[in-house]
Amino acid sequence: MTEAAMHIRRLFLEPKDTYSDAEAAEILAMEMLDLKSRMESGEVEGVRNCRSMTVCRKELISFAMDFWPQDAIEEALGDDLAKGIPKLLRLTDLHVRIPRFEILALQRLAERDGKSVDAVLARELLDIVSAESDFLATKITGFSAALLWPR
Repeated sequence: MTEAAMHIRRLFLEPKDTYSDAEAAEILAMEMLDLKSRMESGEVEGVRNCRSMTVCRKELISFAMDFWPQDAIEEALGDDLAKGIPKLLRLTDLHVRIPRFEILALQRLAERDGKSVDAVLARELLDIVSAESDFLATKITGFSAALLWPR
């Protein structure tokens, strides 16, 4: 098992309510200064206590879902996937036919962002489903909970 997989499993399968900034940096395999920079920019929301900063589990999972590719998270969780990620949030295949220029555009955006085409498309689709959430919540059982997860 890779080191990243061990960190993923720790976060998703060994829940704690909060993590110290040092624990959060360790889980993300990130330098403390990088985490602090991300906290200052608002990418990661921390809470100051008397000694340091803490990060709640939900915030850390939310950040981790963007930090690690979801396929890597799901692979690391393996047979424990159902314990870590709700069913409606797990990856599934979708076959679509779209114009070639849109595929090329997605590929270039993915290259620019250092992401996969899947991740770029998922981000854009999230905008659509968020905008249509009132309607979709009436049509899909568990939709609202999935949209708000891990909050």
